[in-house]
Amino acid sequence: MNLAMGNFIWLRRAVFVFLIITQLSRANLYSQMSSEGGALLEFIASEQQHGSVLTYSQSYIDDQNERVSYTGTLYTGIQLFKLDGCNVMARVAVEDRFSGAIDHKSGFGRVHTERTGYLTDDTVYEYRFNLAELSADGIDALRAVPAQLNINTSVRCEEDRSCNLSWLRLMAPHGEIAETRTVNGIQDKDSRVTSIVLPMMSPEIAANAAKLFSGAVRACSAGN
Repeated sequence: MNLAMGNFIWLRRAVFVFLIITQLSRANLYSQMSSEGGALLEFIASEQQHGSVLTYSQSYIDDQNERVSYTGTLYTGIQLFKLDGCNVMARVAVEDRFSGAIDHKSGFGRVHTERTGYLTDDTVYEYRFNLAELSADGIDALRAVPAQLNINTSVRCEEDRSCNLSWLRLMAPHGEIAETRTVNGIQDKDSRVTSIVLPMMSPEIAANAAKLFSGAVRACSAGN
């Protein structure tokens, strides 16, 4: 066997070994991502069965200098969660059922109270993002008032006096999260954002979700 032929055979063997190592590495990574993704899907599927509730009352002075008061119940939860590899589509639904009264001022200091009747506002948020584009260190659990309740009013809730709910916050440093918002069937927002929140039933569940998401993000980031 001449030297040129020997070098050629050695090169073919080296390429073959490299391909095997590459395929094994990809298989191990895929297995890791599948494991992390499966755990995340199972957790979210369990959380979808619960959701969060706030029974609230609030009052404030509106732009016409009239007192407005409402009582209602706010329901929020993850309506849909899909994971395709590292691509996520999540849908969060918020339903606000309420009724209230508006005190209209008339001449001579008289006040006429108008009842609003029972009303419902439905808000749906839809998010699309790749787990690899999130920051694993930017995933955390928090307590906060939902956007549907105005913290600048006098608002109180039965379940939590400060009207806080548990949330999981996800952050994408470069704004890679696509967000749409639809209110009562009309889409009023379509943009890219750097952070979103997903409703969780309790602080403990939110903390567990943060760990699972962080693991999935690291697994996906390792593949890029």
